[in-house]
Amino acid sequence: MTLLTVALSGKFIPDTCTKGPGDWNPIGSAESLSAFCGIFAGFVFSGVVMVIGQKNAAGSDGHASRGLRLLLPSFFGLAIAAYLYALTSGELVCKRALVEQLFAGAILAADAIVVIAGLAWLLLAYERNSHGEVRFFRRLILVAAIFVLLMLAVSSVGFHNTWTNRSAAPEADWMAWGTFGVLVAGVVLLWRRKVPPSPPGAVADWEHAHYLNRHVTVSAWLTLIISGILAALSAVFVSVPYDKLDLSRGLVYTMSEAALVVPALIVVGAIRALPRS
Repeated sequence: MTLLTVALSGKFIPDTCTKGPGDWNPIGSAESLSAFCGIFAGFVFSGVVMVIGQKNAAGSDGHASRGLRLLLPSFFGLAIAAYLYALTSGELVCKRALVEQLFAGAILAADAIVVIAGLAWLLLAYERNSHGEVRFFRRLILVAAIFVLLMLAVSSVGFHNTWTNRSAAPEADWMAWGTFGVLVAGVVLLWRRKVPPSPPGAVADWEHAHYLNRHVTVSAWLTLIISGILAALSAVFVSVPYDKLDLSRGLVYTMSEAALVVPALIVVGAIRALPRS
């Protein structure tokens, strides 16, 4: 029995990414990223407590409610990302850690935009818009959204190039950067889109109470569902045995593109849910 145990254990050689295959160590950075996500989630939770515990300005309950609906799912996503990074910090299989880091990073990047969108609604709820603060937040979120999409594209390109030992097809890189360009153009167009005129006989607060209220609800559910899907994908790979990680190039390219497009849906939803100044 002892000889059999030694023979079986000898098949597994721990690989903590210290010798490649790329120039990035997802296991070495996972512990710090887990702490960062945990701290970020703590700040979001503080914002949730503030909205629940403090009285907002008269007539601003709707604004506070929209901010709360955006903060709650992003808190869930950031907490999950912290947990996934904590799992990655204990990995002994480099390629499996690459997949876990790919999906956890997508959750962190996309949910950060939702947090800022939620804070923008709290500016209206607590009457902090006398000097154009909401307008500033809208511009800030646009810049942050483009930056997040850039980071997602870089992560996707880095993933399929690292997995293939820098022998990925050039078309895979072109696909990622082309998708990035399309997403940026779409985000800018949605950001510039104006609220349609209110229908005849509509209430005075139609813009917020109906049109944007619906977009906030969609954004909240998108954040919750997509963060859960990305977390589930990461968890699936945690359970994959080390000797079953021989993925085809087609699957690697598909995962790389999905890690860009799927979290981008959260970013798009947040842009559509922004308040108007």
